Amino acid sequence: MKQIQLNSPEFNRVLKNMQLENLNLSHSLQQKALEIVNSGIIITPALIKEALANGKVQ
Repeated sequence: MKQIQLNSPEFNRVLKNMQLENLNLSHSLQQKALEIVNSGIIITPALIKEALANGKVQ
């Protein structure tokens, strides 16, 4: 799977969908989200909570 960047069409589509739902991500949360997606590990609710709490994916 290719690496997703902040300016990639896939990521822009996610941000646009979030805006339609009146949701926004700060730049730091966008970076954390990309780190999780590009890490190649399975994304679970627990992983997302951990990444938000600790600022990194383990």
